[in-house]
Amino acid sequence: MSASHPQFIICGSGRSGTSAVARLLHEAGLSVGHDLIAPDEHNAEGYFEERQVVRINQAILHAAGVGPPFSWATRQQIIDAAQEYVPYMVDQSAMATAAWKDPRFCWTLEPWLSVLDGRPRAIVCLRSPAEVAASTMRYFGQVGEEAERSVHHVWRVQYERLLEVIDAYGLVATAVNYGELHCDTASAVGRLSSFVGRPLDAALVRTDLRHHELEVPDELRALYERVRALGS
Repeated sequence: MSASHPQFIICGSGRSGTSAVARLLHEAGLSVGHDLIAPDEHNAEGYFEERQVVRINQAILHAAGVGPPFSWATRQQIIDAAQEYVPYMVDQSAMATAAWKDPRFCWTLEPWLSVLDGRPRAIVCLRSPAEVAASTMRYFGQVGEEAERSVHHVWRVQYERLLEVIDAYGLVATAVNYGELHCDTASAVGRLSSFVGRPLDAALVRTDLRHHELEVPDELRALYERVRALGS
């Protein structure tokens, strides 16, 4: 089966600036969806996620058993879990906009690639896992080392999977570093503009929304640097 495809997939761990990056593309005329999930008190600027794409990704992860703390699935398990949703994926791909954004693509990108008639370029948003943990725990009202370890686990397996799939399918990819996006906005947005081939408005980045500045844990530093090197 084949279908159309978005030019860009915006992905990366949640709380890593995926919404900010999607907004940059959307406001520059690279639409990220027809039916976008509405802003709420947790994300006043908007999520910039195509509703049906998110529903499909959620269904795939649920079928694969991904979601509970410390859960995990192999690439084949994700592919197998996606099979019953292929008709919906094909239908959605047939009306794809220029870009799609969903952190869940860290897991589900591979089965989507099997139904698309071309290879999208990957924009991988990256943030220190310590900051992701602090932001996630703040978002969900969690405390304690167990919650922090759970977030670090998800962060690690998501980026390991993304790197595997990007390499296996030869995807063109770039990383957008959260710290640079907030501290050296013009440079970060300039590089992203070059990648997407369109001027993006750096003034749209809400640098006041960064509540945590934490170092990358030593045990995750090597993986962090591998992701950061995408497109360099």
